Amino acid sequence: EFDTAAREAGCAVTVVEAADRPLADALPAEVAAPMTSWYADAGAALRTHARVERVEPADRGEPLRVVLDDGTRLPADAVVVGIGARPSTAWLAGSGIALGAHGEVLADDRLRTSVPDVHAVGDCASFPSARYGERLLVHHWDNALQGPRTVAADIVGAPAGEAPAAYDPVPYFWSEQFGRFVQYAGHHTDADPVLWRGDPGGPAWTACWLREGRLVALLAVGRPRDLAQGRRLIQAGTVLDPVLLADPARPLKAATA
Repeated sequence: EFDTAAREAGCAVTVVEAADRPLADALPAEVAAPMTSWYADAGAALRTHARVERVEPADRGEPLRVVLDDGTRLPADAVVVGIGARPSTAWLAGSGIALGAHGEVLADDRLRTSVPDVHAVGDCASFPSARYGERLLVHHWDNALQGPRTVAADIVGAPAGEAPAAYDPVPYFWSEQFGRFVQYAGHHTDADPVLWRGDPGGPAWTACWLREGRLVALLAVGRPRDLAQGRRLIQAGTVLDPVLLADPARPLKAATA
């Protein structure tokens, strides 16, 4: 997103990526591949398999120098570092609140911590997902919006005769990259096969991840209707027909088995 804004402002941009592709931690190579060409199309230089060794300060009106591990020196007027985030929870040491391997607060399916009457929401807390069969740590704004509703309901209490609602949302985020509207919903693993809707080399396409015939995640580029319908299908756990699903002219909701 920053690259997009910088190019739109007329800045020359070089992206230094340690992995072999952008979004390597989030998307498999086959899905990230068509997105890689967006950088060149927008006039941004993308250097993969590259690591920054140091940044040399500017001297006497000269630009900064970003020195890569292969000795390459890149001149720069500004350097933006985007290396991810980790929960800042060291201050909870000794509180009795259980933390996970990544420093996150371990919450239950009602976002309660291991200490009574203490809840945790947002990107500092992981929760068990019955839908995906694993604990999720979600760093997106939508998670921060939905979590407080569950906490409020738990504090107030469920109506008489009703079981408390478990927190198990379909994760969601969106982004605008080089003139493309990118949306993702769900959660996938490397073991989940990918099915395509549309040509990934074109301006609009969707990648769908399936598990036992059910949609578990999708990445939609320029196809917001796919995202909206797919999110509901994930929520419902609907079984889909792969042949119908692969037809980009067919509404996603009409691809049920």
